[in-house]
Amino acid sequence: MRIFGMVLVVVCASSAQGQLRDFQTNFTGTVNGGAVEATGTGVLDLNQTGMSQARIDFGSIPSTFDPLSASLISNLCSNAFRDPGSPDNLYVLGGGNYSTSRTFQWIGLPGSILQIDSTVTNSGGGADWISNSVISGTYNGPTDIVGIRDYSITWLPSSTPGEFFEAGTMVLERATGDTLILQFASIFSGLANDLSEPQFGTGAFNTSFDGTTLLLEWDGEFYVPAPATGVLMGMMGLAATRRRR
Repeated sequence: MRIFGMVLVVVCASSAQGQLRDFQTNFTGTVNGGAVEATGTGVLDLNQTGMSQARIDFGSIPSTFDPLSASLISNLCSNAFRDPGSPDNLYVLGGGNYSTSRTFQWIGLPGSILQIDSTVTNSGGGADWISNSVISGTYNGPTDIVGIRDYSITWLPSSTPGEFFEAGTMVLERATGDTLILQFASIFSGLANDLSEPQFGTGAFNTSFDGTTLLLEWDGEFYVPAPATGVLMGMMGLAATRRRR
């Protein structure tokens, strides 16, 4: 896994030949019966050079919920994934306007299920994109997550125009050195373009959380897998199950 130096300065959207785009992100909702309220800013590196970053400040968060235990920025991060050859990243498909509905579950944590519903819009204002998310559910896992060891996603086309399915896995590292495995399934909708074929993505993240502020920096890339692989068929089954919810 690549490790990136954490950049704390927000870069203007006009820099790097116009390929660094500012975004705002907002979270409301409840976890474990407690309020979650947060606002954030960040940069999406459309030039795909690994300079994407985000800062999320929490006004309210339950002590029993660790925001690093869920992929809060995953409705935005793949806009900046590298897409050499035939794969598409989220920016190519959505152009900055789309919705997501995502369910999170953790291996070995029965009863822990989170839902995050997000709307992303290309605002044309002070920030290029605005993401509004509502989070709800229960998390009864550890609150000592210190990093992301592995991040992988699979995208599958849908028969509905402007929609595709996502299945993902994250391996989270705890302060104890143990790991926690997170799985999520999503629907992206309202996209300007259709996903033409299944594709895989992998990402590398640098993260920190001090109890109030979450910092992230990331890079990633997509590729098209060989057809009819066992992994691909399994992911297709997971996505189909998610679609019937």
